[in-house]
Amino acid sequence: MDFYELTCPAPREQLEVLDQVLTQLGAVGITYADAQDNPIYEPLPGEMPLWDEVKLTALFDDLGLFEQAQSWIKTTLPQLEILTTVLKDQVWERVWMDHFKPMRFGQGSWVVPDGFDVVDHDAVNLILDPGLAFGTGTHPTTALCLAWLDEHEVAGKRLVDFGCGSGVLAVMALLHGAAEVICVDIDDQAIEATWQNAKKNGVEGGIKVVNPDEVASIKDVDGVLANILAAPLLQLCDRFADMLRPEGFVVLSGILAEQENVIVDKYHSRFVDIDSKIDKDWCRVSARKR
Repeated sequence: MDFYELTCPAPREQLEVLDQVLTQLGAVGITYADAQDNPIYEPLPGEMPLWDEVKLTALFDDLGLFEQAQSWIKTTLPQLEILTTVLKDQVWERVWMDHFKPMRFGQGSWVVPDGFDVVDHDAVNLILDPGLAFGTGTHPTTALCLAWLDEHEVAGKRLVDFGCGSGVLAVMALLHGAAEVICVDIDDQAIEATWQNAKKNGVEGGIKVVNPDEVASIKDVDGVLANILAAPLLQLCDRFADMLRPEGFVVLSGILAEQENVIVDKYHSRFVDIDSKIDKDWCRVSARKR
């Protein structure tokens, strides 16, 4: 099935009516980007980014509705310039996979997309189905955590993967010998992806799922891996410390490099031996419980 994409720059005061009308006209998805390419990180729940000039993109799966949407904009807001694109039907998973190849992390850990041959049979190889949820290792936030797992001993340890996404960190930890990884995520699809990737790698017996509203029950673990965002990491400092046994560790990612100091300052109250690693614009912070 072909899709039809409509893009137009618009002043922010016109966004609400554009969003409402295009949704009513059958748009299956609407996204926003700054027309000047200035990203906004971590907006509050329900908050719309308020750039002065916004590029709105609406996606349609029906040609007739797509043409109606164009006609409405041309009639009602003739000053807006409309760009249209036809997205031909493709096996989108394969298109995406063309950009996802086996990757090495540290000296001896590989993430190998399903369907590719193992590069190094002497290494730890995680076979990953990347199509189910966020977290493949391609982003620096995940790569930083995978490299940490390659460089540190986790054999026999009980860990938490907080915000597990595709389960790549949990599965890698189990492949490196972790005894158990407790997985937490607000997205049911993420939990399903984690189970599937764990089964694909033969480590599903080490996975335990805990619902987000039951995380207070997690106690005496050896380490917490949390590749999420800086704002929730700040809120979770005490919660993570309470999960850990004495001298347990945290590995935190999803942090912009410019947010490093605020994370370090917050975690200093409950943790010692704080260490940071920066990759491109992103930062990983690791520490040990006081």
